[in-house]
Amino acid sequence: MTRAAFVAPVLLFCACTQRPAALPTSSGQPAYALHYASELSLVQKTIDDGQLRSKSLTTGLDSRIDELKKPRWDFVRAIVDDSDAVGRSADFAESHDGVTDVRSFWSDEKEPVTSRVAGSTQGVVQKAHCSGTPSAHGTDAPLDVRGTIAYSLNESIDKQLAKRLRSRNDAFLLIERYKNELGPQNVAILEKLADDIAEASYTVHVEMPAERERLTRLLADKQAVSDTLVRYAQDEKAYERTAGRTDAEVKAGDERIAAANRSQADVAAAASQAESVDKALDDRLSRAVKDYDDALSALRAKIDEKKKAASQ
Repeated sequence: MTRAAFVAPVLLFCACTQRPAALPTSSGQPAYALHYASELSLVQKTIDDGQLRSKSLTTGLDSRIDELKKPRWDFVRAIVDDSDAVGRSADFAESHDGVTDVRSFWSDEKEPVTSRVAGSTQGVVQKAHCSGTPSAHGTDAPLDVRGTIAYSLNESIDKQLAKRLRSRNDAFLLIERYKNELGPQNVAILEKLADDIAEASYTVHVEMPAERERLTRLLADKQAVSDTLVRYAQDEKAYERTAGRTDAEVKAGDERIAAANRSQADVAAAASQAESVDKALDDRLSRAVKDYDDALSALRAKIDEKKKAASQ
């Protein structure tokens, strides 16, 4: 399996994960209920990470343009404005959601996928070595490609995802148009600036409010989820009492009942924590937007100063 063969279906998955705005609750489904506490924790982590990421991306934003070498400052301002606007847009948000899904999948499944791809490739190398094909590195032992495959998969996926987001940002159309005039150093600085502004804008204007709504929906499911776990445990007990159940089946049922009971306890703890977070969330979101707006205002003011100085 080549890198391209793997990356292509992953990116197709990315493009197919869009969901309707409103869907019926899953609170009556045991599979959802068993993972409910984890979802509550995840949404809180996403909000926490988003606030930290936005702050990191925008800290000292205005100082970055000191590295630019005699650019057209109107052009720099357009890069900033386009990236800010695109971060709030539907197209960028949909693409970013897909990218996030792929990154989440890759984070969870990286080891087994890489192991299979590397193992298959290493098998081909081993077979070629055993059939008498000369070793490319001049030794008797076949070349070990597993580390190279793992690195290449990671790098390829990261680059493709970054390319996908950049293709949704008008700032990169401008950078591409004027890249010869800008020169390599200015291009690299402006690309990073455009990436960071679009990401920060998306985080505070789209991701964090969406996660806030998600947290509200999750908390509304709390009682129904708890009832579902009780019912699921009862169904498992009824299953165990059915005639003909083997010892192995009863043991497996006991494990599922124990999992339901653990999830029940986790729901109470996670919901209590989430409800505490929820009370202060509106203020946190407002503060994140203000911090972003302040950083962007400072950047725009710095660009205006640079433009004025250059014209004198």
